[in-house]
Amino acid sequence: MIICTLYNHKGGVSKTTTTFNLGHALAQSGYKVLLIDADPQCNLTELFMGPVFERLDLEYAFTGEIPLVPGTTLLDALKPRISGASSSVDIEKIELVPSPHTSNLTLFKGDVGLSTAEDDFSQAHTQRSSGMMHFKFLYVAVSDMVRRLGESIDADYILIDVGPSAGALTRTFFLSCDSFFVPVAPDRFNTQAIGSLSVIIDKWMKEHKEIIDDYKSLGLPISEGRPLFLGSIVQNYKISRGGRARTGFEMWMERIPQRIEQELVPVLKKYSDSNIELLKVCNDFGDTRATKLPDFSSLITLMHELSKPIFGFSQEDTSIISSNGYKYTGSVWEDAQRRMSEWRESFGSLEARLKKAKEVLGDK
Repeated sequence: MIICTLYNHKGGVSKTTTTFNLGHALAQSGYKVLLIDADPQCNLTELFMGPVFERLDLEYAFTGEIPLVPGTTLLDALKPRISGASSSVDIEKIELVPSPHTSNLTLFKGDVGLSTAEDDFSQAHTQRSSGMMHFKFLYVAVSDMVRRLGESIDADYILIDVGPSAGALTRTFFLSCDSFFVPVAPDRFNTQAIGSLSVIIDKWMKEHKEIIDDYKSLGLPISEGRPLFLGSIVQNYKISRGGRARTGFEMWMERIPQRIEQELVPVLKKYSDSNIELLKVCNDFGDTRATKLPDFSSLITLMHELSKPIFGFSQEDTSIISSNGYKYTGSVWEDAQRRMSEWRESFGSLEARLKKAKEVLGDK
């Protein structure tokens, strides 16, 4: 089992969209996948459960009664541990939401109230070296919960959608992972953000390393806190008629990997050793660039309307976005099929790196 996140403190880089599609790609390949919505904005939950919410809205309009939304929220699961009512999360009480379209794919849904737990986890990080066991239990609660939950459903991959922040919640979930991708958009500010991202990750790993031996000696289920870097995902760019990135994007697409080599790679080397080489996957593929994902254009509307992956639409589905209400036909449908095939291939590249991570770390 591999736990992975797509992390960048810079917003607007399509973390949620890519996590959603990657989960579907892995499930389509026959793997059992769990998606966890750890972003208080709950965009992954909204995207995943679109048909469910539509049905519940119709029920409410018909009955006037607010229907119960299926599934346990992340906050509800964590509350007993945050309050101190229990030493760990009871995973048997967690109800996951199955995908309305894809077998082998489930969601641990988000909660807009999750941000209320920010102060609790911030205090757990501040008090991580103290003798107060409540904060030690809280410090390890997320990683312990995620791993036990994944094992209980025999998951092959767990993908965690985190918020675009450097706060305690995001930090907690990031340190719970075995691996991570860095999604970026090819522009000036995303390129600059690689520097501050590297500082953030350096700080998190350094402070986690300082206490890991103490926690292990106490028998606490602490994570390794050194996720493998699986590469960058350059996305949200426009392409020309020839299929290349437009000129305004190409310059930044070249500068981003240079910045990663200058800023992030030295940090990851610092926390690598004979047991865990954080750049092993990128080195094996010979590139820190995992894949490129151009703008999804009009088809992204279908993804949001139907809660289907960007590569999973039928010809009948396209009637939703057709100007005349009819399905795509002829060259228009052929072009859509070509683009869907290219996107599926791109997600296959990410899938290959996750498989390599599983080889490197062993099947935990």
